[in-house]
This record gives sequence, C-alpha cells and structure tokens, in this order.
Amino acid sequence: MSSADQAHLMSRLSSTWPFRDERRALTWPVHAGLLANCVTSSLIATRINSDMFLYDAKAKFLDSIRKCPKSPFVFGVYSSGVTYFMLYQMLITPKVFNELTPCPSCLAINSIAIGLTTGVLLPMLATPYLAHYVLINKESVAGKGKSLPVVNNLLEFLTLGWEGSKPARSVIATCAAIQMIVSFGAMYVMLWGRERMFNTLELDSDLARRLVAEAQTSSSFKQKILDFLRRIPLVNGAIPEAPENERVV
Repeated sequence: MSSADQAHLMSRLSSTWPFRDERRALTWPVHAGLLANCVTSSLIATRINSDMFLYDAKAKFLDSIRKCPKSPFVFGVYSSGVTYFMLYQMLITPKVFNELTPCPSCLAINSIAIGLTTGVLLPMLATPYLAHYVLINKESVAGKGKSLPVVNNLLEFLTLGWEGSKPARSVIATCAAIQMIVSFGAMYVMLWGRERMFNTLELDSDLARRLVAEAQTSSSFKQKILDFLRRIPLVNGAIPEAPENERVV
C-alpha cells in the first residue's frame, strides 16, 4: 500500500475508532477549524458588506446580514470553508496519518497558515470582489450608466481587495488570534489522538486487522464530503481516490 493510500485508510479508520476520546481527538479538530473559519470569515464579510452597501462599517452583525445582499456573505463564508477543508486534506491529513512520525511544529505551523489564509486573507480578498459585482449588477438592473469599473486583471483584483477590506482591518487582529489559537489547539489534540491510535494498532495486531477491514467498507460523513468534492471538476484532482481495492493480509 502506498504512503498516500495508507494515510487515506488511516484517516477513514479514525472515523470508526472504537475509543471515544481518541476518536474525537482525531475527527473534531477539522470541525473546530471549519467553525473558526465560519466565525472569522463572517466577521470580515459583514464589515466589508456593511461599508459597501450600508456605508456604515460599524453596523451591527445581524443588521448587516439582514440588510445587505446575501451572496457576497454566503459565498465568502462558503469558499473559505471549502478551501480550508481542501488544504487540510492535502497538507495536514497525509502527514498526520502517515506511519512516519510527523513533525509537530511543522504541522502546527501549517495548520496556522491554513487557518490564516482561508479564514482571514481569503475573505478579505474575495468579499470586496463579490460585493463589487453585486453593485455593478444593481446598476445594470436599474438601467444606470456604469460608474463602477470592471475588474480585468489580477492587479485590479488585488487592489480592490486591499481597498475594499479596509473596513475589516479593525477585526483582523481578533480573527487572526482566533485562527491561531484554534489551529494550534486542534493540532495538539489531533497529534495526541494520533499517537494513541498508532500505539494501540502497533500493540494489538488482531484489533488492527479487524478495524482496518471495517474502515475499508464503512462510509463516514467525512468520506461523503470527499466524494462530493471529487465530483467538482476544478478540485477533483486534489482529492485522492479511496484505496478500495487495498486489503490487509
């Protein structure tokens, strides 16, 4: 079995691991990261939307969600979560569930970097762009002349993101702190669960064979998400196929 297939199989095994605390330690960190992404991207998106649509960056959170167009907020949070999950599966999961001993500090840094990139940087760049095009569409529907320029290249996109994200800069420190604390804590817990799981498998070979055989035939909620992502043309190449044909002898 290749290293990638082994990591994928061990990841599936973690979802059916019979010991509750260790199973939670292995499966809950990614959910904690997704929740942190939802919180930080929501805070950033509402600030930007409030400034661009209500002209009041300090509008209350619920007022912003209720009064502003939903598409920039929803798509900003959605893209942040999906990107986080993909990067987590590509950069964290293969290293955690590999038989080689992982580097804890490297994984912690990678986890924090993924959290900051997807939970802070991505919504800061994407939300102004989405809100900008909503405003352009509103002008078109109203039959007004185009007073807002169309973004034509990467430089204009980055400039729009830089200028449009200014209202959210007051919450960046808070969002970054949330991401760093959650990412570090989640990785610490996950590595603890990994060590316990691998030690158990090493000491009890009969249990290992039985659990691995069960994992190969089970389908967890996480696996269903991965199967869904594989059907998306732009991202399916980044999600490894399940090693269904591999069997433990």
